[in-house]
Amino acid sequence: MLGPLCGCCAPARVGARARGEQKYLRDGHDAVSSCPFCAISRGADQHRVVFQDERLVVFHNIRPQARVHLLVAPRHHVANTDSLAGPEDARLVEEMERVGGDVLRRLAAAPGNSGGSGGGDSGGGGSTNEFKFGYHVPPWRSVDHLHLHCMALPHTPAWAAVKYLLPGVWLSSSDLIGRLRRQGAGRRRRGESAAA
Repeated sequence: MLGPLCGCCAPARVGARARGEQKYLRDGHDAVSSCPFCAISRGADQHRVVFQDERLVVFHNIRPQARVHLLVAPRHHVANTDSLAGPEDARLVEEMERVGGDVLRRLAAAPGNSGGSGGGDSGGGGSTNEFKFGYHVPPWRSVDHLHLHCMALPHTPAWAAVKYLLPGVWLSSSDLIGRLRRQGAGRRRRGESAAA
């Protein structure tokens, strides 16, 4: 057992499924009453929020595991990475990474945050110029609301890097986008075959 993965990620509680909450609510006004990230998107804990628009909210992780550690969540409730499928969801994940990356780069370059601009979403090194973007996958998260981790490395403490590398626990944003694009391409091919 890995124990708590970070301030918001650990083996998920079974509660949401037991209560019969929907796996994926697309309407931007839909929210799960027991979801802390839905509460943040509705105005709770605004001192943690560093960016918001009509689709996304970006906020500081309550227990950061890197020099700068942000979370990006859609305003509408999406349970987790298993709730995503196809190109529409790939666009959501791409937008989450783009917005999170922009905010992360701005905050990481701010006075008081050593380091500078960097790139890449994989890697596990400790460079102060390195960024990492990804998701803890089911069941390795405690909040069942899709959220992207955006981190300016190094990890703090250094051993925390393991939690953001393990296959089956961590999924890089680029890997998730690739998976969603492949799912969309597979559906198009099946549709073309059926039409022929």
